[in-house]
Amino acid sequence: MATTAYAQAAALLPDDVLAAVLALAKRLSGKSRLVFKGHDFELQKVFRKLVREHRSPLLDQFVFSDRGPDPYSPILSESISRLQLSGLVGRENPDYEMVFLRHAGEQYFDRELKARFTKPQMKELRRVAGRFLELVDK
Repeated sequence: MATTAYAQAAALLPDDVLAAVLALAKRLSGKSRLVFKGHDFELQKVFRKLVREHRSPLLDQFVFSDRGPDPYSPILSESISRLQLSGLVGRENPDYEMVFLRHAGEQYFDRELKARFTKPQMKELRRVAGRFLELVDK
């Protein structure tokens, strides 16, 4: 059974998982817009904590290196960049690097991504998204 969960998760791109977490976090927030401080080092810390706390096959793609002053996941950095380049997330206020989910990101989740996740994966993603909100609201 665990092998199946890992096989299903491996078929998903890290970008898919990140986009789903952001879309679900926006919905869980109850706000009209999901905006959070997204300096690379802050986002790295948040996801490192999520990976450690949730031990989920969905998050296993975000591998962190412990070399250097802080743990760093190149995959996470690349995923957020690709989501930005594709117009699913945006950044504003260069001084604070505020990241926000664009309407296109929500539409992409509804039209494309939601069907790629199993019910247990969606349940896990909701838990991760809820914790993500707690961490970025601090």
